[in-house]
Amino acid sequence: MASADPPDLRRALRLGGLPCLWLAFAVMMVRNYLGDPYDPSLEGTAAYGHNQEGALLQGLGLSLSELIILMGILRPWSYDRSWGRGMATFALLLPWTALAILSMMHSGGVFALHALWLMVVLIGVLVLTIVSAVASKTGR
Repeated sequence: MASADPPDLRRALRLGGLPCLWLAFAVMMVRNYLGDPYDPSLEGTAAYGHNQEGALLQGLGLSLSELIILMGILRPWSYDRSWGRGMATFALLLPWTALAILSMMHSGGVFALHALWLMVVLIGVLVLTIVSAVASKTGR
């Protein structure tokens, strides 16, 4: 039984990591929306914490757009200790994540999952930037 060569495995993780993470969050968004679909009979504060009309398409559209932008900035197919790309991504993602966290205050689970997606990506990009900077400075 042949195992994957470490460089091939690293390349697969580099290219497929973010899309697989997005797919996992997309599945969670769909499950949440199916469990708590838009209910037009809820009005006022009774609607707090429930998904709004069109929440699933908005959540999936926003997160897919963010994935495309992230892939365009980080360019994982050519990423080699490129800590500057990570830092630029972190700088762009930080205020966007803060806005997503604030906007989920009275929204349903789909927008909460969208904010969680951004927080996970933000932490991942921060770790990637630090590891890339250290590797760049030490020559590893």
